Amino acid sequence: MKKIDKEVDRLVTFSKRRPGINKKASALVTLCGAEVGVVVFSPVGKPFSFGHPSVEFVANCFLKQNPSQAQDDSSTHPLVEAQYWRVRINELNKQCDELLRQLELEKEREKALQD
Repeated sequence: MKKIDKEVDRLVTFSKRRPGINKKASALVTLCGAEVGVVVFSPVGKPFSFGHPSVEFVANCFLKQNPSQAQDDSSTHPLVEAQYWRVRINELNKQCDELLRQLELEKEREKALQD
């Protein structure tokens, strides 16, 4: 198995396979009564999660916190959301740097045309 080279193909494959991961995790819950937590980041950094009873509950158990303190909350875990925003901010910073670079090139081109 190897990484898919074309970005569009990677995104399509991710979109098609992600529901399968949730389906398998849900089957573990139903068939075995397992407590399951799955966190997946898309190729563009967007987080997706599935958890039973919740991702936070499972994460707290995994981190050896008191399970009774875990909140049964189906919303996105704050750590997952924070990671998403870090990735998004990095992407925007890269775009900003590229635009500034292009602006400098245009200024140089304008200066050369005026000379």
